[in-house]
Amino acid sequence: MKKDDKKSKELNELNQKIIELTNGWQRTQADFMNYKKQVSDEKAKLTKTANAGLIAELLPVLDNFQLAARHLPQNLQNDNWAQGVQQIEKQFEGILLESGLKRIEALGSQFDPEYHEAIEEVECNKSSGEIVEEVATGYTYDNIVLRPSKVKVAK
Repeated sequence: MKKDDKKSKELNELNQKIIELTNGWQRTQADFMNYKKQVSDEKAKLTKTANAGLIAELLPVLDNFQLAARHLPQNLQNDNWAQGVQQIEKQFEGILLESGLKRIEALGSQFDPEYHEAIEEVECNKSSGEIVEEVATGYTYDNIVLRPSKVKVAK
């Protein structure tokens, strides 16, 4: 075998090895990018799940603030302390809404068991299945129903 043929063969073998190593490196790089994206997606999902859990635990506090505001005695309507508590309730609700909490609109819409919990059927002049009263507000977070609206439905 000639010296040039030997060098040419070695050069071809080295070029093949470079191609193999480059391909392996590119696959490893693509696998790593996929892994980073998967970890990022899982982290975002975990964060949303944790936020949904925390927000669900805070909903009774929001309910109690709203209940207290509805039952504020007439003689305390202009009381600074009572007005301050009402502002805290509005601020608290605003923070939750800005975080992604959404009210489920119920009144006047058709009953949907995914979003509404019927607690009573009432006789009235509305079409059957129409929601005539919302007893408790329902909420969603990131398209997940945290709590369905408790409603009264037309018979």
